[in-house]
Amino acid sequence: MNILNLINNDDINDVNEEVDNFYKLVSENVKFFRKKIKKSQLAFSADVGFNSVSFYCDCENNKNGKHFNLIHVVRISQYLNIDINELIKSTR
Repeated sequence: MNILNLINNDDINDVNEEVDNFYKLVSENVKFFRKKIKKSQLAFSADVGFNSVSFYCDCENNKNGKHFNLIHVVRISQYLNIDINELIKSTR
């Protein structure tokens, strides 16, 4: 029997929703900290090392299926000199 047959579609949808909510949370936190240091998306994305401001904007705005990955989050936290947990936890 295939393991996927044991998983309820509602369970899969719940997991997908949790993942989407997590990506949204990270995006909101990155945006909050970027604005806190008064950087434009262009300047911030260049400073952090993104090759494309368009890709960065899509990640920050959670658009076009784009999101920050673990390496992005590590780089951003290092640039901001904050604990990585500040970007991945819900505090606001």
